[in-house]
Parts: sequence; C-alpha cells; structure tokens
Amino acid sequence: MEKSMHANNRSGDVILVSVEKKSGVINGIWPRQASLHGMAGKRCIGKKIQSFLTPASKTVLKQAISKKNKLPETTLRLEFHSKKLPAASYECSLWHIRKQPFVLVIHKPAEPQSATTGLPATADTEFIERKQAEQWVREAAEEKFKRIIEKITMPIAAYEIHEPKRFEFINPKFTEWFGYTIEDLPDIDHWRQLAFRDEEYFLQLQKEWQTELFKVHSGEKAESGPIDVTVYCKDGTIKDLELSLTTDENLCYITFNDVTERNAILRALRENARNFRNISEQLPIPICVFSDKGETRFLNQAFIDTFGYTREDIPNRKYWLLKAYPDANYRNEIRAVRESAKRGQQKTGTALVNHYEVTCKDGSKKNVEFFVSTGHKNIYIVASDITGKVKAEQELKQSHRQLRELSTYLENIREEERKHISREIHDELGQQLTLLKLDLLQMTKKINPEEKELIDKMKQADQLLAETMRSVRKIATQLRPSILDNLGLVSALEWQSREFEKNFGIRCIFESLLNEPHFTVTQSNALFRIYQEALTNIARHAGATQVDAVLSQDNDRYILEIRDNGSGFRMNDDVNNKKTLGLKGMQERTLMIDGEFHLESSPEQGTYIQISIPILITNQEINQL
Repeated sequence: MEKSMHANNRSGDVILVSVEKKSGVINGIWPRQASLHGMAGKRCIGKKIQSFLTPASKTVLKQAISKKNKLPETTLRLEFHSKKLPAASYECSLWHIRKQPFVLVIHKPAEPQSATTGLPATADTEFIERKQAEQWVREAAEEKFKRIIEKITMPIAAYEIHEPKRFEFINPKFTEWFGYTIEDLPDIDHWRQLAFRDEEYFLQLQKEWQTELFKVHSGEKAESGPIDVTVYCKDGTIKDLELSLTTDENLCYITFNDVTERNAILRALRENARNFRNISEQLPIPICVFSDKGETRFLNQAFIDTFGYTREDIPNRKYWLLKAYPDANYRNEIRAVRESAKRGQQKTGTALVNHYEVTCKDGSKKNVEFFVSTGHKNIYIVASDITGKVKAEQELKQSHRQLRELSTYLENIREEERKHISREIHDELGQQLTLLKLDLLQMTKKINPEEKELIDKMKQADQLLAETMRSVRKIATQLRPSILDNLGLVSALEWQSREFEKNFGIRCIFESLLNEPHFTVTQSNALFRIYQEALTNIARHAGATQVDAVLSQDNDRYILEIRDNGSGFRMNDDVNNKKTLGLKGMQERTLMIDGEFHLESSPEQGTYIQISIPILITNQEINQL
C-alpha cells in the first residue's frame, strides 16, 4: 500500500495538493516529482480531486471544506483509487489558507485495523509542514499572478501605499506604452518627475488621486472611478489616459486605458460644435437644434429675432409646439404629420420640408417653411420666413381670380352682344330682305314679257338677294346659333358636329350620355365655344379623318371628351408654341367655369381633350324653382 502513493517519494515525505475550493480542480502538487496514487503529479494538474476519491470519501471531503466547518485544519481518512492501482486509504490533513485554495496534506497510508480516523502528527512536524505548504502556495500564487499580469493587454503597475512608495512591479504592457522600466521608476516620486512635468498639474491630480484612493482603501468603493490624466512617455510623446485605482493592505494597483484617440475625436467634435455655433450665429436664417429626446440644444440669434422665443421659453420641443401652435387641432395635425414622416424616414440625414403658420411670442403669425434633418442624436431645423412670399402669392391668386372674373364678365357681355347682333341681323335685316324679295317678285310680274333685258336684270337681282339672305343667316348663326338658346347645349353640339362634317369633310361623331342635363348659361356658352375651338384646331392642324366626342356625367361633374386620330404633337416641345394658343383659350374658358382641363397628345397618336365641370343646377333645384 505504501508504495502506491510514495513510489517516487522519500520515506516519511508528505504530498501537498492545492485545490480550488469551488470547482475541486487541482492547480498544484508539491513536491513536483510526487505522484498521486500512481499518477504523475504533472498529469494530475487540471483534474478534479473528486475523480481520485471513492463516493464515501467525496462526502467526507465535502463536509470538511464546508463553510459550516469552522476548524482551521482537520485530520481525516480518505480512500483514493485510480486505473493503475487498487483503492487505498490515507491519513490526510486539510488546511485553509486565507484568500488561497485549500491545501490537502496527504500523509502515510492509514492502518487497516485502526479505530481512529488518523494519527495526529507532532506539533513541530505539523507546524513545519504547514509553513512549507503556505510558502509553496504563496510562491505558486505569485508565479501564477505574474504570468497573468504579463499577459494582460493594458498597462498595470503596483506601488507601496506607505513611504517610500516604491514600485513593486510593472507589467510589460506598461513598458511598451510608456517606455519606462522598473529601473526607471524606483518610487512614485520618480514617476511624478518623468510622467508629470507640470508641478501644479500633478498637485491637482494628486488631490483627486488621494481622494479616490482613500475611498477605495476605506472600503467605500471597490475601485476608483476613471481619472483623466495626461502622461509624458519616455520618448517625449504625450498620451491621454484614464487610470483606475484599487488597493489591498500594502499595495496600490493602477490600470491604464489609452483615450488619446477618443479625446482627439472629442476635441474635434467640440471644435466642430463651436464652429457650428459661430457660423449659425452669423447666419440670418433661423436655426434650431433638438436632441433625439426633444430637449432644446441650440437656438441661434436669428431664430430668437424671428419668433421671439428664447431657450428659456422653449426648453424642449413640447413647449415649442404649445407656444408656436396654440390651436390644439392644428397642433395635433402637425404631430400626425411628424409621426408619419418619422415612420417614412429610414436613414439619418434625410430631409423633410413642411410649411406651417407659426404664432410668435408677441402674438403675430408668420408663414414659415421648415427644413428638418435628422442626425444621429440631434434633429436640425432650419426655418425660412415666407410670410411675404405667401402674401404675394395670395395677392397674385386674388389678382388672377379678379382677372378671370373680369374675363368671364366680358365673355358674357360678348355673348350677349353676339346674341343681340345675331337676332338683329336675323330678325330685322332678314325681315327687310324678305320684304324686298316679295317686292321684287311683284315687280317681276308686272313687267312686259317682251322686255327680256329687264327681266334678266330682275332675275339677277333676285339671285343676288337670295345669296344675301343666305349670308345673313350664316353670319347670324356664326355669331350665335339660335339652336343653343332654343334647344340647349346638347342640340347645339350635335348641330355643330354636322356643320363641321359638312364643311370640312371630316367624320364627326357626337354622343350624349346625359339624361335631361341642365347647364347654366355661362357653362353652355363656354362648353360650346370650347367645342367650336377644338374642331377648328383639328381642321387646321391635326390632319385627322375622324373626330369622336362624348358628353357624360361622373358623380357630380359633367365631362366633355374630344378625341381625334390626327398627327398629334409633342407635349413638352410644343406646349408653348403659337399653335397652342387655341388650347390656351380652351383652358382659360374651362377655368372661367371652375372646370378642369386635361390634354394628352403624342406624335402620330392623335389628341385627347377632356373638360370636367361641376354640376351647378340639379333636377331637384329645378323642381324647386
């Protein structure tokens, strides 16, 4: 049995096994050449101590290392087993070392017939063994700690808390970053002279340093908050750093984080912010910046001058909405537009343009066009006061409306004059010509048949009189067809279609889909003149062989559609050409009766015209008259 555990050890030696308390993993065996129940010590490291114990011994060890066991050391019997050797019992001691893994001290094999759990060692032997174990664990821990520190990728240094505050160690990353070795920094005073060349700056830093260190050392904090410092390296370069402090009873540990690049970016951002403010203050355009949470971050002077609100008046976007848009309904409408725009914006930097009426601090109202751009954390708003522009547009629209009303009035007067002249010509002149024809006929009957020359003269006069009467009727009809006044618009359009086909030889098909339509006089006049102008343009320019026209109704509107199969034209190229003056006239007549004019055309595809006008007189209104 004894050979199983001590086959490679001297007689009387013990084996010290360092075990992690939580996991049970073996992290060290002393002496290094020892074997654990037939397995080389080096191969045991990393394995769990429980894998070497029988189930009963696992329970014994678990109870021994339990927190409920307050004894600093315990003697117990454990039964080991392995694949190479059969199970055997050993007397063991359990040592708990503060802040270290527990140490299992394995003694000689237990006596088979012993009733006790183990033989206690002498006090001297136990004291020596314990000191050896503590020394071994301490050395192993220090060695392991140094290996870990050397592999950490950030600078770490440790110096004594008490005078002369010597540096205990610095890791390789410290030397790599700053260039200083442990020989360059025997104590903290040398570090101050080399790394902090400004005495006043160091004294300010030291005050903050000591305050943080006191909080850590007193247990108020586990480690200090990051302290911003600027350090001179051995080669003369400067680094911006964040250092953190922590401490134990003897040493102060410092870790460093290089923030040189970050600070450079922050300085650039601050410089850009200053430049933005300086430029914004010089611009005569109102500029406002809100944070993504709605806080007011910046208002330039032009914004304050335009609207009267300062940053104190509108500390956030909510106050701006309340003051600039006091009407709740209007404010809710603006919010709805904003939410819809936010859902539609996929990326930062997208711009949104809105036009609102803003109430200023003095109660006046201004029409403002807002350009809104969304950044990463801010919303940038540029305002343009277009009150004068809107007023000018309104005045221009008013002027156009007045001109259109005047044109409508003049057109109505012109139509009335045409109607009057047409009736005068048809009634007065036509009646006189008819009487003259009757008188001429009576005179012809009284002439002697033998006076052939006079008879011929009378026939010529009668023929000339007939032609004059036809011309009078034609002129009267062209001025104002009586059918428009007597039978209405639909009959007038049908008559105009027949006249067009007879005069120009172009087939013209007109169809009305209306059931008892009712137009105002102004609408009838305008639609008839538009139809006349459309047919005239087709005859002059289209080269068409057929025209199709339809008069229909769509809900509360009348629609007149005219289509030809002529040569057509390019809309973009020819729209401002003199040939389109007739189209301009049709469009203007349509606007006079509050209608909508639509035109489509392309080369060799003919032309399509649609006029849509509101129904102003309904059957119900007619019945009520």
